[in-house]
Amino acid sequence: MKQIEPVRRVNLTTRVMESIKDYISSNNLGPGDRLPSEKVLTSSLNVSRNILREALKSLEAVGLIEIKVGDGMYVSSFDYSNVVDHISFAILRNDPEMAHFIQARLIIEVGLMDLVVRNLDEVSLLQLEECNRRISEATTAEEFAELDLDFHRQLLEIADNPILTEFGAFLGRFFLRAQKLVGMDARDRTAEGHRELLAALRARDVNAAKDVMRRHIHTWDPQLEEHRDKEHPSGGNGGSAA
Repeated sequence: MKQIEPVRRVNLTTRVMESIKDYISSNNLGPGDRLPSEKVLTSSLNVSRNILREALKSLEAVGLIEIKVGDGMYVSSFDYSNVVDHISFAILRNDPEMAHFIQARLIIEVGLMDLVVRNLDEVSLLQLEECNRRISEATTAEEFAELDLDFHRQLLEIADNPILTEFGAFLGRFFLRAQKLVGMDARDRTAEGHRELLAALRARDVNAAKDVMRRHIHTWDPQLEEHRDKEHPSGGNGGSAA
């Protein structure tokens, strides 16, 4: 029979974190609102100061609270990028297959088109067209990759959803590294794909925009497969990008 295991310290710290989050939520505290002092929290939660401080540091690390030395603790303006950075590290540490990144990008950027078409104005459209013009004239792989990332970043900003923006930006950073490896071969094809997308956006045709974006992202399949084959000519351990 399995023995009952003692409560581990990390579990207590986690419970303290949840209690503080519940306190913030239940009292409708917002950015800049002050939290009770350490003395009050240790007494209310019935935990040691060390456990409390571990929990507070963890909450600060993910951007939920701000600790001001000599002043106190405050609810932060939540920054999604803090959470995405932690998730990004965990994902990349597990060495996922490229196909998984392509699938994730498809879900985010194809689905994004509803919001982009709804929010798009003439100024944003002209900025996208100018960015794509610079892509078509890029002379180095680094310049091309950075401009392509900027084009997709602008689409995320037009959608005006901070959660999608952060996760899309994470995927974009990964594709930036991959695109520099692929090089300039895809420049003209990328610019043409963007022109098709811009035409669909100008026409406010959501379905056409989704179709173009889907085909545009899938152009990565043969590019990365070819690059993988060059790195593993004998059909090594890399996963298929299709």
